Amino acid sequence: MKDEMVGMVSEKLHQKGMRMTEPRKEALEFFILEHHLRTPKELFDEISKKGVKVGLTTVYRMVNFLMEMNLARSYSIEGELRYIFCPPYHHHHLICLKCLKVEDVFDCPVKNVKIEGFKVQSHQLDFFGICEDCQKLKG
Repeated sequence: MKDEMVGMVSEKLHQKGMRMTEPRKEALEFFILEHHLRTPKELFDEISKKGVKVGLTTVYRMVNFLMEMNLARSYSIEGELRYIFCPPYHHHHLICLKCLKVEDVFDCPVKNVKIEGFKVQSHQLDFFGICEDCQKLKG
């Protein structure tokens, strides 16, 4: 999936007259594989720890570009905007409020919902709670 997503983003950048530089590519690959909600600064710090030479501005621009393309979603957690990469397939999220881990759920539990007098065209559904690992730490 990672290579497919990098290719799609690279094509979209090209359409906007931008190119996929090596730092952008490495930052994008990291973000695609990241399974925790992160601020752009946290993404920058984590990417930098891996030895990737990327600027903080590049990370912010990448996140903004992905938001414009509907390939990232933001959540306000404790007053701070955090982001997760979202593949372009219909899915939902399980979000741990302790460790900020995010799991994608591709099996939609409400795909055939019917509401009298309303024609549903799309929906968003995310679940917030405590993941199994964090529950074990509590006890």
